[in-house]
Amino acid sequence: MQMERAEKLYQKYFAAVYSVCFLYMKNQADACDMVQETFLRLLQRDFNYDTEEKAKAWLIVTASNCCKSQLRRCWRKKQVAFDAAVHDKGKEQTDNLLLRMVEELEEKYRLPVYLYYFEGYRSAEIAQMLHVNTSTVRSRLAKARKILRLQLEAEEAADEEFGERSGNAQRNIRKAW
Repeated sequence: MQMERAEKLYQKYFAAVYSVCFLYMKNQADACDMVQETFLRLLQRDFNYDTEEKAKAWLIVTASNCCKSQLRRCWRKKQVAFDAAVHDKGKEQTDNLLLRMVEELEEKYRLPVYLYYFEGYRSAEIAQMLHVNTSTVRSRLAKARKILRLQLEAEEAADEEFGERSGNAQRNIRKAW
């Protein structure tokens, strides 16, 4: 029974867990390792959440904790990523400009923005997951919006300077912020 439920949760929430891990780890291999660690922890524990939303929240918080733990390890700090150039090249090809900008945000802004705008959580739910005050989440979201707005304006100005128009998509993103 536990294995079947874990398999269903994996199929349903893999993308969300992977996105959270990638926001922290910044490369595909490490993100996949952290996804694996997250679902391994799911299998190792007696997991009995009633609702799917609570299960998703648990997976996201666990993924975040796994990534933070991995990033704190001292051997990781001394390591140089050999695939950083490949990863940066892949980032340039990413179609979603806004998601790319969110990935570049400071850590304390990155996860709340992702959870609020991409996963649809409310600020109170994010506060519970991250163990901070609701007002802290709201202020981080406001600060992140301001940072993203300034980056979008700078990019728009650079595009106009070089005579390149990015079209309606970028203007629509700017209006959203």
